[in-house]
Amino acid sequence: MDSKDERLTRMRHSASHIMAEAVLSLFPEAKFAIGPAIENGFYYDFDLPRSLTPEDLAVIEQKMREIIAADVPFEHEEAS
Repeated sequence: MDSKDERLTRMRHSASHIMAEAVLSLFPEAKFAIGPAIENGFYYDFDLPRSLTPEDLAVIEQKMREIIAADVPFEHEEAS
């Protein structure tokens, strides 16, 4: 069984993928760098055509909620 920390890390990793999908839907020309889970959350580096605004963050959050509501399954796979 996974530890609580492992489950939290996996959840944060999944959330970063959801955020990346939301950003890409709003900025199709976005380029992605890294987006790891970290001790207190996660982050993602993007190269975007412009800086994000506080209004963009609200739109990204809403888009993430829509993606989550679509209930698309996540599959965990390990590769060498």
